[in-house]
Amino acid sequence: MRVLAALTAFMFAALVTRLWFLQVLASEQFAKLADQNQVRIVPIQPLRGLILDRNGNILVGNRASTIVLVDRLGMKGQDEQVLFRLSNLLHVPVQDILDRLNSVKYLPYQPVPVAEDVSKQAIFYIEEHKEDLFPGVSYEVGSVRDYPQGNLAAHILGYVGEISDKQLQLPEFRHSRPGEIVGKAGVEATYEPQLHGTDGIRGIQVNAQGLVLDEDFGSRPAKPGDNVVLSIDDKAQRLAESSLAAGIQLARHTADRTSGKYLAATGGAVIVMNPNNGQVLAMASNPSYDPRIFLGGLNYREALRLDLCYPGRPCPKKPKHNNPLLNRAIQGLYPAGSTFKPFVATAALKERLATMKGKYNCPSYYVAPVDPTRHHFNNWSPYNYGSMSLTEALVISCDTVFYSFGYNFWLKYHRSGDANDVFQRDLRLMGFARKTGIDLPNEQTGLIPDYAYVKRLYDSNPRFYGSCQKQPNGKTSCKFPGWLPGDSIELGIGQGYLQVTPLQLAAAYSAIANGGTIYAPHLGWRIENPDGDVIQEIGKQATGSLPITRREVLFLRNALKGVTRFGTASSAFTGFPLGSIPVAGKTGTADIAGQQPYSWFAAMAPADHPKYVVVGLVEQGGHGATTAAPIVRRVLEGLFGIPAGGPLRAGPNVD
Repeated sequence: MRVLAALTAFMFAALVTRLWFLQVLASEQFAKLADQNQVRIVPIQPLRGLILDRNGNILVGNRASTIVLVDRLGMKGQDEQVLFRLSNLLHVPVQDILDRLNSVKYLPYQPVPVAEDVSKQAIFYIEEHKEDLFPGVSYEVGSVRDYPQGNLAAHILGYVGEISDKQLQLPEFRHSRPGEIVGKAGVEATYEPQLHGTDGIRGIQVNAQGLVLDEDFGSRPAKPGDNVVLSIDDKAQRLAESSLAAGIQLARHTADRTSGKYLAATGGAVIVMNPNNGQVLAMASNPSYDPRIFLGGLNYREALRLDLCYPGRPCPKKPKHNNPLLNRAIQGLYPAGSTFKPFVATAALKERLATMKGKYNCPSYYVAPVDPTRHHFNNWSPYNYGSMSLTEALVISCDTVFYSFGYNFWLKYHRSGDANDVFQRDLRLMGFARKTGIDLPNEQTGLIPDYAYVKRLYDSNPRFYGSCQKQPNGKTSCKFPGWLPGDSIELGIGQGYLQVTPLQLAAAYSAIANGGTIYAPHLGWRIENPDGDVIQEIGKQATGSLPITRREVLFLRNALKGVTRFGTASSAFTGFPLGSIPVAGKTGTADIAGQQPYSWFAAMAPADHPKYVVVGLVEQGGHGATTAAPIVRRVLEGLFGIPAGGPLRAGPNVD
C-alpha cells in the first residue's frame, strides 16, 4: 500500500508538472500554434510592371478582370450540379473547370480561379443565386496583362502564364510557388525578376473541418513590379512589321523564275538596329500571333492555331500555320547567301588572300584546280565579266571571285595540316556561330561548318556523307572524305552547311557600319520603379571586333555604297534620294534544296555615318533584289520621313 501510494503521488506530481509546463512555460509557443491551426496563408499575386517603348508608350500594361472562383470545400456536397450550372453559365467546358480544381497548384482551402473576364451579367446571376444554385462560388477583381497596341512586337514582348513544373526546378524560381503567373517568353521572361514584384499574403480563418470562416483574416499588400523601358520605337516597329507583311504578300503574287510557280514566302524577319550601341529599334517576325490568346490558358483550338501540342491530344503532324511562335529574327537558321560576302572579303583581307587594290577574275563558272571531275561552280550570272576589283566584285556580287577565295582558304588549310581552318576561325571572330547576347530567351547559335562538323555528319550516316563502294564480299565500305575544297568554295558565297540568324547578320553589318566594333544587340534600355524613377540604365556592351584595320572596314563600307547606285540593288532603289541619304547594302539569294530561293538584303544608312542598320529576310521569297531589297527600302523611307513612292513593287531576279 505504501508503494502504491508513493506511485500515485509521483504520477500526480508528474501530471501537475506537465500541466504547469504547458500552461505556463510553453503557453506563448502553443498559442502561436493554435493561431496557425485556424489561419491559412494565401499568397497575393503582385501587379506586374509595365513594358514601355523608348518614348514612354505602353506596350504591355495591366487591366482589371473579373475572375470567378470555386471553393472546393464550400459546395456542400453539390459539386456535380454546381459545376454543371457554372459550365453552362460561363460557356466553359466542365473538364476545363475540373482540371483547374484538381490541380496541385492550389491549396485545398484556397478558392480556385476557373474563369477570367467574366461578364457583369454572369456575376450578378451568381450572386443572386449563391445559396441555392452556386454554393462555394465567388468572384474577385484581379488584373491580367493588357496589350494596348494589339499584337505589335509580340515576339519581343512574349507572354505570361502559370509557372510550369520545369520552371519550378530552376534556381531562379526557387522562391516561386505553384500557380504563380510568370513570364514564359520574350521580354516577359528575360526581365521576370524586375517585372514580377513581391508577393503579398492574405490570412484565411478556417475551423477544425477546414471550412472557411473569414476570407480576409489580416493581410500584407503585394509590392508591384518595376517597369522595363525598351529601346524599341513603336513607330519603327509598326513600320517594320507592315513592310514585312507587304513584302510577303507581294512575293506570293510574284512568279519564281526557275519553277514558274508563285513564291511561297512562308515567313520572314526585319531588324532595325542602331549600329553605334547595339540598341534594337525594331524586330519583326512573320507570321506573328496575338499574346492575348494566352490569357487564362490555351484551349485545344488555340493550341492548334499556334502549331502547339495540347495535353491529352495528338500533336499536329505538320505545322499548318508556319510556326507563328517562332521568332525568326533570333531563332530562324538560314544560309546567308551573298549577304555573307563582305565577311568572306574581311577574312580574305586579314589573311592577305585579297587586297584593297587587287584584281580578280569573274568568269561565268569556277573549277577547283585540284578537281579531276572539273565540276562547275556557276556564277549567278552566265556572263564572263573579266578582271575586276574587290569593290566591283561586291557591287555586282560575283560568285566566282568568292569561290576562288573559298578555294584559297581550303588550300591554306590543306597545306597547314591543321584541322582548325583559319577561314572558320576568322568568321567566328566576326560573331557567327555564337549567340549575339540579345536579351531574349532561346536565341540560336547558328553554324560555321568545319572538319569536326562534317565528321559528325559522317559518323551519324556514313552512306549519306561518305564515299561508299561495294566490296567483293558483298559488304559496303565507306570512307570519310574530310573537309573538301567544295565545302570551302560553297562557304565562300554563304552557302553549304552555313547557318546564320538575321540578328547575327545585323550585328555583323553594324560592325561594318561603325568602323569595326561588334556590339551585343539589346532591347532593354532602362529599369524604372512604379513612380517612374530610373533604377538601372542598360548600356552598350562590346563583344568583339572585326579582325581587320579600321581603314579596311571603311573600304568595305564604301564599296557597298555602289550596290544601291549601280549594283544588284539599283533597281530596288530607283528614285530613292541617294544623293542626300546614301545607302550601303548587299543583296543575297540563298538556296536550300527542294525549296525556292530565300531573299536577303542588308543596308546601312546614311552610308558615311550610319544611324541605322536594316536587315530583311523572306523565306522562299525569291532573289535578294526581288523581295527583301524593296522591303528594306520601304523601312528606310519611313525611318527618314521620305514619302513612299507608291505601292511595294517586286525587283528583278538579281542576286
